[in-house]
Amino acid sequence: VLIVLQLVVRRFPVRFRAFPGFIFLLCFICVLGMCYSAFRTHTMGSGPLLHPAEQVMVEGWISEVSGSPDRTRFLIRTHAISDLPSDQLPAFVRVTQRGMSDISPGRFVRCFATLRAPPEPRLSGDYDFSRQAFFDGLGGVGFVLGKCRAGTLTQHASSGSLERINAMRRDTAARIASVGTPGAGLAAALLTGDRSFLPVEYEEALRGSGLAHLLAISGLHLGLAAGAFYVLFFRGLSLIPPLANRVPVQKIASIAAFIAVTFYLLFSGAGISTQRAYVMVCSVLLFTLLDRPVLSFQSLAIAMMTVLFISPWSVVTPGFQMSFAATAALISAYQLEPGTNKNWSANGYSDKVWTFLKATLITSLVAGLATAPFALYHFGRSAPLGLLANITVMPIISLVCVPLAVATAITLPFGLEGPSLWLLSRVLDFVLWIARLCSEDVSLADSYNLTQMPVWVFTVVSAALIAWILHRRSALVYALAAIMISAAIWWFSPRPLAVLDGEGHVYAYTETGWTEIDTGSGGLGPLRFADAGAMRCRDGCSAELPGPLQLEFDAPTDTLIISRDGEELEIEVASQAEPISIFSSSAGFAIRPAGQTHCRPWLSSWPKCSHDQ
Repeated sequence: VLIVLQLVVRRFPVRFRAFPGFIFLLCFICVLGMCYSAFRTHTMGSGPLLHPAEQVMVEGWISEVSGSPDRTRFLIRTHAISDLPSDQLPAFVRVTQRGMSDISPGRFVRCFATLRAPPEPRLSGDYDFSRQAFFDGLGGVGFVLGKCRAGTLTQHASSGSLERINAMRRDTAARIASVGTPGAGLAAALLTGDRSFLPVEYEEALRGSGLAHLLAISGLHLGLAAGAFYVLFFRGLSLIPPLANRVPVQKIASIAAFIAVTFYLLFSGAGISTQRAYVMVCSVLLFTLLDRPVLSFQSLAIAMMTVLFISPWSVVTPGFQMSFAATAALISAYQLEPGTNKNWSANGYSDKVWTFLKATLITSLVAGLATAPFALYHFGRSAPLGLLANITVMPIISLVCVPLAVATAITLPFGLEGPSLWLLSRVLDFVLWIARLCSEDVSLADSYNLTQMPVWVFTVVSAALIAWILHRRSALVYALAAIMISAAIWWFSPRPLAVLDGEGHVYAYTETGWTEIDTGSGGLGPLRFADAGAMRCRDGCSAELPGPLQLEFDAPTDTLIISRDGEELEIEVASQAEPISIFSSSAGFAIRPAGQTHCRPWLSSWPKCSHDQ
């Protein structure tokens, strides 16, 4: 139909063709993208576990080892699971074992474990781990009862090279972290993507200070690595006059940088953010080879289309949205001053320092503002000191850590990495100290009792950001007005007094913020309330709510009671099977559903709900 309409548009006068033709082309691309996404979704192969598997023997090959010093996570390519038919066998399962383990990727193991399907979001708007797990081929998660034992079964036919790379990456990370400082653990994460050797408290500090992008190997790491290798080869080849006078050494340097970042991609595990950054960096290097403008939306579009072709489901992930939003905003910001870096070599030393500091400030400010709406929508959190932390840390990363990291990567295969790795670890210790100093992770739910950002607010803010990226100064006023109006409506929207997730977990907004009313229920609670405090109520309790209202939990009858001026609302927690939110209004109390109502292939209920539909 769209093709026919496009042919009809071609019969219009020339001056009326552009806009309808663009709309039809956009609709055609959207339909094609949805069809391709549906095809890839329904041809994934294996789904999640349909039922919990209690105390079963899991056999398979270790594909990846991760975790922390006090626990180890194994990603296992499954061979067999006891009492589970082969047609229901998931491609991968991930199990957690207490303590560190010396089993490396590629080994066949047997683990006595308890497995569950990847956890699904109980509340609408929560992060959907089950969706990401489905597209990663991860069909079950659980914990090991005891220790995993290495076996001797022959290597799986479809594995081998990936497991060898993961084993090499694990060994390299352990070698880097052997320096023994938290900075060495961060160095291992920066160079290999393995966060296992970084203590949890420092990882939380990086998130709270807005420096979590240092942990995910993305555009920052690949861009700095490509730039460092490019400068190294360009300057080195320029010192050879016979070669520099006859051959464009900048193109040889681009090819060398391409080879370096390709190896970095394979060695780091090739995550979604790394794939996006790799395609983006390769586009820049290709544009350099073709003598085309490097800082352009064409290279961004090539990267986006390539990532969507490889993994179309990544468009709904926070990493994809935040990385492309930050990159597009930075390109737009730097195109406002196209002559900033043209005469870099002609500038004096003070001008170069000022240009670098201004670029650092612009980069941190623009990237922080561009990614803030996505962080608020997906996680409901913000880092108010993130700008200060990035302005302080990024010059250290760019000027000190990157040269030391390149020197470490070059000398590591020869066993000569000692001096550069020691210096890199000490500098990163200082970076972690700054991260802990600026760590002020603010939860909107705890601080202001704001509900999850509504989809329409997120859509308006995203549209305003796109309008500014495309039109810059001419759209700035309208974009800011749209953002302020939608944010004001969100701010004055009704706020819940209590939330029940349908599995026995009760959360109430008390004088100290969101608090879990501990009724004795087990299992994981909603991610939204991961940082909520706890009030032990297994024998009954009471608390003051804003209003003023009174909350009571009667343990013998398992009943939650909210009262105001003689009016009471009673809810039996055990019989409440669906998630709900409780609001207060002038007419009394209002109860609204708060759960997911979708039927998707990555849910364990998919066979039943798809048949019912």
